[in-house]
Amino acid sequence: MPEEDGARLLGPLRTMDVPASDGVSVARAIRSGKRTKAVRVAAAGVFVLIIAGVLPLLVRPAPDPVAAGTFDPLVRTISVAPAGGFRPQTYITGRESQMILLTPDSRSYESAHVVVNAPGAVGAPSGEPTPDINGRRALWTGTNVAVEWQRDAWAFIQVQGFPDDRDRARLLAESLRFDERVQIKVPFTVETSWQLDGVRDTEGIIELVFTNGVRLGMNGVLGPAPGRVTKAEMDALGDSVRPADPPVTNPLR
Repeated sequence: MPEEDGARLLGPLRTMDVPASDGVSVARAIRSGKRTKAVRVAAAGVFVLIIAGVLPLLVRPAPDPVAAGTFDPLVRTISVAPAGGFRPQTYITGRESQMILLTPDSRSYESAHVVVNAPGAVGAPSGEPTPDINGRRALWTGTNVAVEWQRDAWAFIQVQGFPDDRDRARLLAESLRFDERVQIKVPFTVETSWQLDGVRDTEGIIELVFTNGVRLGMNGVLGPAPGRVTKAEMDALGDSVRPADPPVTNPLR
C-alpha cells in the first residue's frame, strides 16, 4: 500500500478519544495488587498479635497458690503421715507458713512439729549437709532437719525428747507431703471485716485465726493480748457466728 494511502486510512484513528475507564493499565494493576497484598499482610499480623496476646490468657494454667510467696489460709497445702513414734494432731494454715503439731504414740512428754515456709519467707538456713530427702536438699540445724521443698522455700522438722531425735525427725521429713491443696471445710460462718490469717484443725475441731490474734470456733472466741481488740468487737464477732450445714469452704460473710 502506498504510504499516502496508509496515512489517509489511519488518520481518523489518531483523532479518536479513548475513555480512560476502557483502558487497562498494567502499572496501575501492579500497584493495586501490591496494596491489596500489603493490607492482607498487615491484617494477618494484627490477627497474630491478638492471638499471641489473648491465647496465653485462655490456656494459661491457674497459678500455684505458693508461687507468689504466700499460702491461701483456707487451703491446707501440707500433710505428714504417722512416723517416728508420732501422729499428726493439729494442722495450722497461715499466709507465710503452715504448721503441723504432732503427738507421741505413747503417753509421754516428747514433742514434734513441722513448719513449712512459703518461698522467700525465711532465708536459707546454715547447717550440716545431709543426704537429700525425697530428692530435695536437706540440712541438719541442731536436731532439726531442714528441707528445701521448693526453690527458696524451707521446711523444718523438729523432734525432742528421744535419744534418736535425728532419726525420728528424718522419718517424719520423708513422710511429709507439700502438694495436698485440701480446701478446708468450716462448720460455721462469721460476719467480720477482720483479715483471716489461718485455720487450726485439731482432730476435726476447726478454729479461725485472724491477723489481730483472735481465734474463733463454734465454742466461742479466744482473744489476743488485752487492749488489741475491744470487748464490744469480740462480742459482735461471737454473735455473728452461724452454723453451716454442710460445712463451707469460705466462712467469711
